[in-house]
Amino acid sequence: MIWKIALRNILKNARRSLTTALAIGIGGLAALLFGGFVTSIWYGVQTSMIQEQGNLQVYRNGYLEFGAANPDDYTIQNWDQVAALLANDPVLSEQIAVITPRIDLAGVAGNAETGNSKTFIGTGIVPSQVDAMRGWDGWGIGQASPATGLDTGGQDNVVIGLGMARMMGMCAALNVPDCQDRPVDEAFLAGEEQDFSDLVAAETGLADQSGGNAAPQLNVMAATSSGVPNIARVEIAKAQAQAIRAVDNAFVMMHFEQARSLLYGDSQEATALMLQVKAPEMVDTVKDRVATVLERNGLDLSVYHFTEVDPTFDRIFGMFTFMFIVVSLVLSIVIVFTIVNTISMTVMERVKEIGTIRALGFRKGFVRALFLTESMLIGLIGAVIALGSAVVLSNVVNTAGLQWTPPSNATPLTVQLMVLDNPIFAASVVAALVILALMAAVLPTFKAARLNIVESLQRA
Repeated sequence: MIWKIALRNILKNARRSLTTALAIGIGGLAALLFGGFVTSIWYGVQTSMIQEQGNLQVYRNGYLEFGAANPDDYTIQNWDQVAALLANDPVLSEQIAVITPRIDLAGVAGNAETGNSKTFIGTGIVPSQVDAMRGWDGWGIGQASPATGLDTGGQDNVVIGLGMARMMGMCAALNVPDCQDRPVDEAFLAGEEQDFSDLVAAETGLADQSGGNAAPQLNVMAATSSGVPNIARVEIAKAQAQAIRAVDNAFVMMHFEQARSLLYGDSQEATALMLQVKAPEMVDTVKDRVATVLERNGLDLSVYHFTEVDPTFDRIFGMFTFMFIVVSLVLSIVIVFTIVNTISMTVMERVKEIGTIRALGFRKGFVRALFLTESMLIGLIGAVIALGSAVVLSNVVNTAGLQWTPPSNATPLTVQLMVLDNPIFAASVVAALVILALMAAVLPTFKAARLNIVESLQRA
């Protein structure tokens, strides 16, 4: 009976009830859409980083603490044997999609044609394996990263950052749009062009690749593990933008074998092993298994989740989560005051009704239950409005193809408002709106229940 009476009272004050429900709905809509965007960040940014770095990474013990200062002292010796050991494990072979080595290096790059030179930050990868990693889509969100661009050429081609191309005077040669080459020193053009061909040709296994080839080239020099400078002439396949400007201005990505020959010669050394797990929910299990295999074989290596190596994802997600909490608190305050105002005005207008109900023998609990039921129904209507509107608007936005570029990415991601993709979150928002409406009505409802019967009838 109380539900029928509450519903009739809502319909009797339809305009006020609808206004309150719309206020709740708009607040819930904002929370659902923002929460859907945060959910897409959780999936999208994490996916892009896993495509680039893998779910797990294996380093020599102490590398994360001290390796940045002297990486040659913390390389993985005989990385190929370690990779084979992990790949042949009966448990890991079923769960790991890709195991690939990576070398981090730094040195000096120069353009002999323009006289430009600068330090570079390099990475050596196996292109086919990294391209396979970039196609990973463990959560099925339809997101893929572009290929490295290295696998189509020989072992001597590289990919550089857009800033690096600009500073090396390669914009025109690489046909990079919206890129202006650094001015060439007139004194350099008036003198003899520097030629490193003899030095490059003198290096074992590194002959000059420039004969008759129009591809722009760089001379890259790095110190070997013994401290001896080593130089190679490489062809530039293309320029790609990098997420961080300082990295973009110095980035060089090359084949793993090229980087290994520059630093370690014939020694099978690598900075890290990147492991990509097929199913994201199995990452912790795989990590524990990898740690067990490494420890069982007495290897001085440790395995880390990619967020332990690079905290960028945690920082991005933490920032948007904090913003969501702040926005939700503000919306909650607005909803609470709206409901308190609505119920208070309802109580003032229905003093005679309250007195009549009490005079008929109904207890205070009935009055409280009646107004709380009305408030809960209004909250439920607002929650339904919020959920329905969020589904419609999210579909519109998702089909519009809008894009944004996260701080950790150089390439943009498509904006996705994943409202129903996280049903627990959507149900939590709906429940929170109803509970909020119920709690906001407690104070005015208890005041209504305490009204004196005689005074209520007289005031009317």
